Amino acid sequence: MIIKAPAKINLYLEIINKREDGYHNIESVMHTVSLFDTLEFLPSDTIELFCNDKNLPVDKTNLVYKTAVKFKEKYNITKGIKINLTKNIPMGAGLGGGSSDAAATISALNKFWKINANKKDLEIFAATIGADVPFFLTGGTAKISGIGNIVDKIPCKNNYFFVLVKPNFGVSTVHAYSKIKFPLTNPRKINKITEVFKNSFFSKEDFRDLVFNRFEEFVFDEYPEILKIKNVLQNLGCVSLMSGSGATVFGLMSNQEELNYVFDKLKQYNWNIWAASSFEVYNNSAFGGTVR
Repeated sequence: MIIKAPAKINLYLEIINKREDGYHNIESVMHTVSLFDTLEFLPSDTIELFCNDKNLPVDKTNLVYKTAVKFKEKYNITKGIKINLTKNIPMGAGLGGGSSDAAATISALNKFWKINANKKDLEIFAATIGADVPFFLTGGTAKISGIGNIVDKIPCKNNYFFVLVKPNFGVSTVHAYSKIKFPLTNPRKINKITEVFKNSFFSKEDFRDLVFNRFEEFVFDEYPEILKIKNVLQNLGCVSLMSGSGATVFGLMSNQEELNYVFDKLKQYNWNIWAASSFEVYNNSAFGGTVR
């Protein structure tokens, strides 16, 4: 069994408050895009994880490994699993690669081990793995709230094109959250951007004044190169925003011609660049990712 685990971008991300348990309540709009990790699942007597990226540990500190162990324990499975993980989504990028891989693992093992748990049960389990993991069981476009564990699907039939641009460093999510200072200036409301999705068709210009990421005001001061990427993309005509806690910035475009133009212009910079489009996984045979 092979599953594709898509990356996500945040079209909107506001931090509501800090909880007593140390986590933060957020409101966000997440959207899956066509940059994928790939996971292959094979029979084994034990839990084994292999990865093409030698910088990623494959022991109990890895989120995929931990997910497989916890899932096996929860459903009293006696079998093992061999997982071959091919990483394409960069780490420390704000693209949710680790959470997406964990969600793909949950979906795959539910089928591979013939557990047949329903989607609600899988979402409850996913929330014990990580805040963004429940979203990747749904994919597509969704409003996210709580600590990231409350997922409300947003219908979105439009296909958009993106460049994803990452400098040659990552940003730690924990570090980014440690920079948040309350009270926040001019708290934003999510309703304006979610209203856009109610239209049957909308252009990138509908998003230009609505995309928002609270982390930008805390991350840009420490990492000015990320701000430079955003400015370059805006000067090229993109709707541009940092994704998650960084370090990736995306540029949103309406068509392939714009994408080709922007991608070509970005080649002069020493940045990591990917071309992507909207990726809707909600109607696929697995809750997260594409199975074959």
